[in-house]
Amino acid sequence: MEFAIVLVFCSIATLVFAVGGLTAHRSTRQRLERLAATGGAGDRTAAAVAASQVSALAESLVSWVGTLFEGSPADSSRRSDSIRQRLVEADYRHPSAFIIYTTTRLTLALTLPLVALGLSSQWYLDSMQLLTVLTAAVVTGLVLPSQWVDRRRAARQQQIIYGLPDALDLMVVCVEAGLGIQASLSRIAAEFRRTNPTLSDEFERVTLETRAGKSTTDALRALARRSGVTDVSSLVAMLVQTERFGTSLADTLRVQADAMRVARMQRAEEQAGKAPLKMMFPTLLIFAATLLVTLGPGMMQLMSFFDNNKR
Repeated sequence: MEFAIVLVFCSIATLVFAVGGLTAHRSTRQRLERLAATGGAGDRTAAAVAASQVSALAESLVSWVGTLFEGSPADSSRRSDSIRQRLVEADYRHPSAFIIYTTTRLTLALTLPLVALGLSSQWYLDSMQLLTVLTAAVVTGLVLPSQWVDRRRAARQQQIIYGLPDALDLMVVCVEAGLGIQASLSRIAAEFRRTNPTLSDEFERVTLETRAGKSTTDALRALARRSGVTDVSSLVAMLVQTERFGTSLADTLRVQADAMRVARMQRAEEQAGKAPLKMMFPTLLIFAATLLVTLGPGMMQLMSFFDNNKR
């Protein structure tokens, strides 16, 4: 029975890779034909073509799995775009980040069941338990990279949210001193390099993009897309409108800084309000353990005393 379960599992895995490989081959050929039609394929090196093939393979696997669970190629395409956006927000911006992420999930989803299968001989599991362990191993392999990316993304966004009001205060001082938006962002990036490296890197990237020739509006909108923070998006929209309509930048920044500072205080109060509820269960455990240690010896002596009197 166990051998049959292993065969079924290996067959499903082989089918996934076979269908994904066929889809990837067709997608890669179509992309190469489009490149050849536009005349740009001759300028590509062998490494670039290999990278595009690997990327097409990863995209096709994600597309096939998304189609399997969601039922529509458009939904799987949106899922791929969502994964790329999550990777960017987690500071994984290399072009191969999507390939590495997808390959890691697939590798873990196939490796962990094999490890569990190798250790199952020492656990003495029946067929149903073995199937449950293999399924849990597959789910763990698929979920672990996603959880890692989400935790890193949440940590970066939290650092940006906490440091943004102070950065706006410094930006107000810089603007009132006569500096422009680019010079103010450059100064903030230099001042926040130790206290908030994440926010410093984002502002420094904006200044580098503007020096490279990108407009300030496009660089700020790219900052909003990279961060994925609502406060940054509202700040960027305010800066773009200020630059477009010619309103007072210092007054607008001061109002925005006050609003973000109030929002930060409200989030802190919300976390403080949740603290008693989170501490209730550990407090009950500590109280029960203290009560047991304090009253336990006395209760044992009383029980021994009553037993002796009955005799």
